[in-house]
Amino acid sequence: MKRIKSTFTRVYNEVKAEQFLSKYLKISNSKLTKKADDALEFAKKIYPLTLKLISDELLHKSSVNGVRIVNNEQELIKNYDELLKLARQKKLKIDGILVKEYIYGKSIIIGGKKDTTFGPIVLFGNGGIYTEVLKDFSLRICPLDAKDINEMIKETKVHSTLNNSELKHVANAISKVNEVMVKHPEISELDINPLIVNDKNAFVVDARIIMS
Repeated sequence: MKRIKSTFTRVYNEVKAEQFLSKYLKISNSKLTKKADDALEFAKKIYPLTLKLISDELLHKSSVNGVRIVNNEQELIKNYDELLKLARQKKLKIDGILVKEYIYGKSIIIGGKKDTTFGPIVLFGNGGIYTEVLKDFSLRICPLDAKDINEMIKETKVHSTLNNSELKHVANAISKVNEVMVKHPEISELDINPLIVNDKNAFVVDARIIMS
């Protein structure tokens, strides 16, 4: 399990990162909970959903099985209890368990990084579980214009899987991440993975920000 320990950086976990990004991007419906009863109440109208263990000490939730897909009340109770036990076993200080609406669509990644030579850079590519496997991505130095964004999308293989509506939403999301990176030089890394895109919009489903 990887933990983050640094006196020189601030890491925004998923909840904090999404609060920050909500000014720019669409965030999937969610609620941070401390007990199962609160989760059950919120979950009534949004099944299926995901449960996520939220801790500043946890870099990758999936590495400890800290993300669960839940289809009904029984599964929620079982998995909620298991996540709390997991946190105790790993001796993690947690903020709570995030109950999040499950969004159907295609998974992409949009990221940003402050390069010591080139300044802010934006990344776009195939997201979700395929990010490390396919390594299908493109990069551009900020600031980006519409032509830059269109070109970086077309450079990827995932481009061919997106319809016109989805491409429009993706281009808008890249533009917004470009805006974030330009406006906030204090951000050293920004990772949105996945961003789920469908005909309706592009939704941030998981995110992490490292502030320098």
